[in-house]
Amino acid sequence: MYWGTFGRLKGIELEKDMKTPKGTPVDVSALTGFFEAPWIFKRKGVYYMAYAANNAGPDSPCTEAVYHACQSYGTASSPLGPWTYRGVFLDPVTSATSHAGLVPFKDKWYLAYHNADAKDGSHFRRSVAVDEVFWDDTASPPAIKKVIQTRPPVDATPTNNVALSARITASNMPLPVQFRLRALNDEKTPPAPLPPDMWGNWTGRNDAPTGWIEYQWDKPVTVDATKIYFWGDQPTGAGAGVAVPKAWHIEYWDEAEWRTVNPTGPYTTLSGDYSQVSFKPVTTRCVRAVMDASTDTKSYAAFGVLEWQILSPDKIMRPISTSLLNATSDCTR
Repeated sequence: MYWGTFGRLKGIELEKDMKTPKGTPVDVSALTGFFEAPWIFKRKGVYYMAYAANNAGPDSPCTEAVYHACQSYGTASSPLGPWTYRGVFLDPVTSATSHAGLVPFKDKWYLAYHNADAKDGSHFRRSVAVDEVFWDDTASPPAIKKVIQTRPPVDATPTNNVALSARITASNMPLPVQFRLRALNDEKTPPAPLPPDMWGNWTGRNDAPTGWIEYQWDKPVTVDATKIYFWGDQPTGAGAGVAVPKAWHIEYWDEAEWRTVNPTGPYTTLSGDYSQVSFKPVTTRCVRAVMDASTDTKSYAAFGVLEWQILSPDKIMRPISTSLLNATSDCTR
């Protein structure tokens, strides 16, 4: 029997009655990124340990942001180890975790886990998913191949939101591991977001009077409006926590310098809804939202943005893949 959470994993052998401990528990520390939800099984004489991992970072094979988890696994020649880490076999899903179990059925193997893909799903309103597991039996020990997740049908409706096809960068790169750049254009504004549901710059001590987020495209796009969904746990005017900025504006790159757009109306700064502005059309490869932080004149609050749309007069087809690479900026400030 194995149990554990928040990075601590223990195991113990049981007597034949399957309830009386036999010996003393062992501590497992060799499984990279272990967070919780261990699942042990045996195949072809090899013991496997699947588990939720969240070793986060910009170059992590598991997840770029804490609060999100992947499924990783290790192998051993005996049920109590020692265990050897073998890698990631399920990428992060639409819910924060994906607690999983692997089982054989009629000569095939299947992975049962959870996500937020069902209607009205969320991090904590989860639905069951089942996908087939494939093995690489040429490896020693046999390896679990990366599981391909069954996804909901792709929305094929054309859209004016060209942000969906953009690469992203920000003023606070490398990003703190509790936030995600790709949250900016995933078309989600959850009512009770976790930190990876947004871009932000909170680090516990905020000393940035300004900040910016930037979209880049391979080819120039024509745009004439933007909608940005700010998030905060403090009111504007606060100098701590996360607050809606006191002001913001849009800039575009003209291949020589950054220029401010010519707005057709005032900028709005709302909390819990989209703030939006229209402007005279510009054609560009790069757009920035530049924000002035909320302040109490002594210190600054951090920023939080759930979603940022850039609207074009022309509709585009939605990209097939939303796993766009983060930008390496070729537009300089």
